[in-house]
Amino acid sequence: MSEDAYRSIFAVIGLVLGLGLMFALGFGGMIPGALFGAAGAVLGGMTGERIARRRNGH
Repeated sequence: MSEDAYRSIFAVIGLVLGLGLMFALGFGGMIPGALFGAAGAVLGGMTGERIARRRNGH
């Protein structure tokens, strides 16, 4: 798979995990959802890039 594919897949996973963390911590609403979701998507995308580089030998 390409680095873009890894980044996209892990960004979606990060989004879901970020929203799950938000609910687990007892937060709710539009603003916390946007903050937790965006943070999760960015961290997930970064993780996906790192995994793609390791798997492709870069």
